[in-house]
Amino acid sequence: MPTANMSKEQLKRRLDALQCHFTWKLRIDSDNLHHFLQKLDVDIKHMAHQNRVALLGLQAYLHQQNNQSTEALQSLRAAEEHNKEEEQSASTAGSLIIFGNYAWIHYLQGSYQEAETRLVQVQQLCPAPWDARLIPHILAQRGWALLAVRARNGERARECFDLALMLEPENRSFRTGLGMALYFSWKFSWQPDSANEAIIHLERIVDEQPNNYRAKIYLAGLLRRVDRERSMGLIEECAEKSSDPEVLKLSVLFWIPWSAERAVAIAQRALQQDPGYHLLYQALARSYKQHWLQAKEEEKNKVLDEAISHLQQIVQKHPDLDIILLKLQLAELLGARDPAQEEEIYKELHEKIDTLSLRYRQALSCSWGKFFLYRRGFQDKAKAKFMDAYSIPEQTDHRRDCGRRLRRMAQIYQRNGNADAADAIHRFLQETDRRMPWHSAAFSLEDGDQAHPAE
Repeated sequence: MPTANMSKEQLKRRLDALQCHFTWKLRIDSDNLHHFLQKLDVDIKHMAHQNRVALLGLQAYLHQQNNQSTEALQSLRAAEEHNKEEEQSASTAGSLIIFGNYAWIHYLQGSYQEAETRLVQVQQLCPAPWDARLIPHILAQRGWALLAVRARNGERARECFDLALMLEPENRSFRTGLGMALYFSWKFSWQPDSANEAIIHLERIVDEQPNNYRAKIYLAGLLRRVDRERSMGLIEECAEKSSDPEVLKLSVLFWIPWSAERAVAIAQRALQQDPGYHLLYQALARSYKQHWLQAKEEEKNKVLDEAISHLQQIVQKHPDLDIILLKLQLAELLGARDPAQEEEIYKELHEKIDTLSLRYRQALSCSWGKFFLYRRGFQDKAKAKFMDAYSIPEQTDHRRDCGRRLRRMAQIYQRNGNADAADAIHRFLQETDRRMPWHSAAFSLEDGDQAHPAE
């Protein structure tokens, strides 16, 4: 119980007033915590020192959300070590946030005295009113944490870095954060004006930081339609020089439309360097499919054999890895030869449906629906699966794809004189959209990190 000096309600009010990851409303989907933690581990290892304290704080928050208090406290201790390397204002701001995170973790563990002790540390470190010099650094840490959730928080992160730069216009770290935020804001909105602004900022970052391959691969994505030669040059440079698996994953995705064979080669090399990064496996699976589709007729069987063999080896070797999307891609490739094998994978995944995130349930229903439509010719079963996927409240490419397929079915029903069936689909789509408690999908290969706008 809280001490005699402070009730539990008073303690909670004090905690709610802190500036830290637990109060920043990061909007993280609890169904995808493992996915977030895997991706964040890559960010911490490979992104620049300038945002490591913020990312370690986010890691602590995610561990606590995942009921891993020991790991959460370890992350905060690591954040404290890195924070010692910061200049004074940034270090003080970092300490305020770290102490706030400690207080929240102790509170959630039921260690109320420890939580109060951390609150005292916050007060001693920075008595109210706060030193104005700390504010931009707190804003920047919040911005970096928001960016780790990718496109969905791009605009909120942009606001943080904009405000921070108003207070410290020459801070290079803040400018870097703003450039990244503009990129992710564009990925969510696809607005040309935001693309132009992001290009300006990212050009400056890559000029000042020639080894910042995250900035280079983001710039490459922005330039794909306005300067293809420069874009391809940046993508190739990133593929050759970067060891960051996230950068290499994006290089793979960018290469797929131009040369899926090259994409496969990059993915295979990247996985030799970092065999634990699940999104690389998903990128490899997508590359294999496109390589098979792009191959000359006389080479298709060889490419398909290689793809199936390698993906099956991955599934067998990594039973605990988060590679549901790879399994779905493998199922589709197997189905090209034996539809029964394809459906068997869908059935196996369906048996574990309760353990799958909403996003993966959606992907499974979408793939199964296409199987019924194209492999079996069962239109009603396909429609039911597409409706199942569309009913799941995650705004992803899979949901959009199922919506398009349902509307196409409605058009076919209409042309064939079955107006009632067409109207039923349209009513379903409208009613489903109307009652959706919208929340965006977690960062993922399929949505937040898609390589280009959907055509």
